[in-house]
Amino acid sequence: MSVHRRSAPTGSVGFGVIGAGSMVAERAVLPALEVSRHAHLVASCSLSRAPSGAPSAPVVASYDDVIDHPEVEVVYVPLPNSMHPMWVTRAADAGKHVLCEKPLAVNADAARAMGAHCEAAGVLLAEAWMTPFDPRWQHAFALIDEGIIGPVTDLEADFTFTIGSDAAANYRWSSDLGGGALLDVGIYCLGGAVQLWGADPVSIEAVQAMAPSGVDATTEVTLEWSGGRSARIRCSFVEAEQQRLRLRGDQGAIYLDDAAFTGGSTARAIRHVTAGGDERLIDIDSGDPYLAMVDAFAASVRGTAAWPRPVAHSAAMLQLLDRIREAAS
Repeated sequence: MSVHRRSAPTGSVGFGVIGAGSMVAERAVLPALEVSRHAHLVASCSLSRAPSGAPSAPVVASYDDVIDHPEVEVVYVPLPNSMHPMWVTRAADAGKHVLCEKPLAVNADAARAMGAHCEAAGVLLAEAWMTPFDPRWQHAFALIDEGIIGPVTDLEADFTFTIGSDAAANYRWSSDLGGGALLDVGIYCLGGAVQLWGADPVSIEAVQAMAPSGVDATTEVTLEWSGGRSARIRCSFVEAEQQRLRLRGDQGAIYLDDAAFTGGSTARAIRHVTAGGDERLIDIDSGDPYLAMVDAFAASVRGTAAWPRPVAHSAAMLQLLDRIREAAS
């Protein structure tokens, strides 16, 4: 058991983490809880491996011990995708609010059922998609709202990386655990298009390269919305690491050339190209999107601000992923 490194700020929300050894918990959410002024870590548990950094609150023996801890108000769930419904339901039945890693579920119907269960239990359920909380992402879409490039008619998004042969046991390769590139990172690539045009394109063309385990190693999709608006996205576990977002209108284009979706300290530049070809870099102050997300959820639990993305939006995104899989098959 570790020792508390700081006292909980007055009024901050107590978080419990199940699956604390996951990459996103270890590298992003636990550090955010360590520095947040609005949330703090109460207890954590990992059944696979202990986090490499010692958490600032007791490590308990089981996920149930985290959920049943009297000081835990929010349960953060970064488990493999197929396990989300079980543990979200368990936390809700214990009267705990839930911040669940993206994707909320493996399909839209499961997400809707989770949302209905949490609503009946009187607790808040939210999908832990941090990209909309990144300062550069917010600034880029604010520029679009101001009309800097005119109405966006074309979007391209790529999120690719390589899961090496030494990680053959990674749940992302397992169909039973809800793996696959589209489920894992599709929300990032589609997020901008859905934010601009909604989650119901009029046509979808998709191609998937399948891994021997039965999940998609690479998915490439072209989507069309009414009014001649189109998006092309590419997700992959077997290609070189790349995160890019390109948005084009009749008056120019905006590019996020690196860390487009994960943001963070290096996400400082927006590249703006005018219709005439003039180019400039717009520098912004970077920030931690995970910390902003945790603080926003804490505010929604305390009732001081509404959570900006309800479960219905998460389900609509998953419905779009369902349609893409159908188109590919």
